[in-house]
Amino acid sequence: MKTVKIKFFISCLFIFFLISCNKQKEQKTETIVNVQPETELDLLALKEKSKLGKDTVITVINDPVYHKTKKYHAVNALLLLKNEIDLSKVDIKNTSIIFECIDGYKPEMPLELFLKTNPFLAFKDVDAPKGSNWEKIVKNGNEMNADPFYLVYTSTSTDNQEYKWPYNVIKFRLESKNKNVEALQPKDDEVAMKGFALFQKHCITCHAINGIGGEMGPELNYPKSVTEYWKENELVDYIVDPASFRHKVKMPTLGITKQESQEIVKYLKYMSGKKIEVRK
Repeated sequence: MKTVKIKFFISCLFIFFLISCNKQKEQKTETIVNVQPETELDLLALKEKSKLGKDTVITVINDPVYHKTKKYHAVNALLLLKNEIDLSKVDIKNTSIIFECIDGYKPEMPLELFLKTNPFLAFKDVDAPKGSNWEKIVKNGNEMNADPFYLVYTSTSTDNQEYKWPYNVIKFRLESKNKNVEALQPKDDEVAMKGFALFQKHCITCHAINGIGGEMGPELNYPKSVTEYWKENELVDYIVDPASFRHKVKMPTLGITKQESQEIVKYLKYMSGKKIEVRK
């Protein structure tokens, strides 16, 4: 009887150790799978650590923000990105680079396109008045400056809207191209799809839907859709010409037609039925 009990005890110990080993192997595998390359650059933190790179003076012909030829003290943005992020671990063709700005503006462009340009991160305007880093930017009657960084190019046409020229930049972030599309695309509605394409092109850099997008302008869908508290015809007209509604409005004139604005509003109405709680 004792022999039987001992054998049973040994069998239980063996099973216990076997299960423990398997759990350790599973945990080890999960750890390896979850390893991700660093995909965000905090520019202010890099500046604090003197890791921005070598400073140089560059000239930009017909600067799209100041609308004239400008000179800046700047660092090579492409070299900075390559030094801080291991791009061999990034799916470049399917990745966007997002530029996060102080005011919540979040323009983006394909990472592949960014890597083919000659981008610089300007940190001081050569023409700035004494005691200031920047000449004032005047936009829709509002005065601003480009602090702390302004992304510029020396070999790119300023008319090409694929290239983004954000100022007040504080972070670079890499993100899958499909992330926003999958969350916001109205796959079951062809009419709303037209508005979605226009929203992606003109609106998402400043406005969010369900927390996805820029933060410069208000969230448009949660907890209430903008279509639930604006009269539809006035919302359409406002998107076409914001300055006709508000003095010194921050929203720019997008250069879209009334028909295109109506399609954007149709998309916003569609998304009003697809609310997702936005967590702070």
